[in-house]
Amino acid sequence: MAEPVRTPRGTLPVPTFLPDATRAGVRGVTSADLRAVGIEGLVVNAFHLLRRPGARVVQAAGGLHRFMDWEGPILSDSGGFQVWSLIRQDPSRGVIRDNEVIFREPETGEKWSLTPERVIGVQLQLGSDIAVCLDDCTDADAPADEQERSVERTLRWARRCREELDRQVAQRGGEAPLLFAVVQGGGVEALRRRCAGELAAIGFDGYGFGGWPLAADGSLLSEPMRWVAESLPADAPKHALGVGRPDHVVTAHALGYSAFDSALPTRDARHGRLYAFRPGWATRRPAPGDPFFRAVRIHDQPYRVDHGPIEEGCDCPVCARHSVAYLHHLFKVGDLSAERLATLHNLRFYVRLFDLLRGSA
Repeated sequence: MAEPVRTPRGTLPVPTFLPDATRAGVRGVTSADLRAVGIEGLVVNAFHLLRRPGARVVQAAGGLHRFMDWEGPILSDSGGFQVWSLIRQDPSRGVIRDNEVIFREPETGEKWSLTPERVIGVQLQLGSDIAVCLDDCTDADAPADEQERSVERTLRWARRCREELDRQVAQRGGEAPLLFAVVQGGGVEALRRRCAGELAAIGFDGYGFGGWPLAADGSLLSEPMRWVAESLPADAPKHALGVGRPDHVVTAHALGYSAFDSALPTRDARHGRLYAFRPGWATRRPAPGDPFFRAVRIHDQPYRVDHGPIEEGCDCPVCARHSVAYLHHLFKVGDLSAERLATLHNLRFYVRLFDLLRGSA
């Protein structure tokens, strides 16, 4: 099993969940709210912060931690996922070259160039505790030749990221952030295992499972995740990038993954989809396949007169003070506090789930 992840700003127990704070904020809640429900670390996106407000603006503010009023560890994703979500989905948004990625703003035509060296420089400017290498993200169903090109780029860029971080830290001094590399290869076992093995040979502080982690039917890509976990050092932190559904988290953790991030719990909260443990499961460590949670769709009419909490026994600030009927009412009238309260409940559910997986509940 992986050891706790020790960063310049504290230790993350494992497994750990990092809520999505893409643009230096978790939507609808404050850093104080996050601390109150037990969140220990966050993930931001270096590419989006480079675009707005700009890495220099954040650096001038004293770095991400002061900018956000957040004292805990922060992982900054590189922008590699945007290679897939933007350019591969819409080639008019940019171009992928062997040495760089160029993004185009559709409204203004402005261009952003990302190289491995620039990605590392931006993350150092931001003051990240865990930096992530630039990678060439593909769809799991992409042809094998495209996957092979992706792996070649990912390996080449990872070497350049490793060299650039070491060079800049040696030049500047001070404590270096951890550096995670991302394993690509889509649904091709040989490529996944090769990419994982060659990245491990270069040497990184942790590794991420790259690419969209779900099949077309919404199921978790368990087999590719297993290939990657088996091909990496047993004691290395393994980050299941973008894996966030509660049952998917439990499955991926059983495969050997120790860190997770996702926008799912906060996005679902804003749409009125809340998570709750089923009766008898709030103190039991779940295993893959266990029916340990349910979804509360707060907009449904029966909740209009439900004066109990979202979940009996939940210790979140919402369940302690408010009924399901009240939250249903806030959503129906469009009160902004509805999204905040729902987000706090869902984040607390995830903290409780990860406490169970750690065996510390």
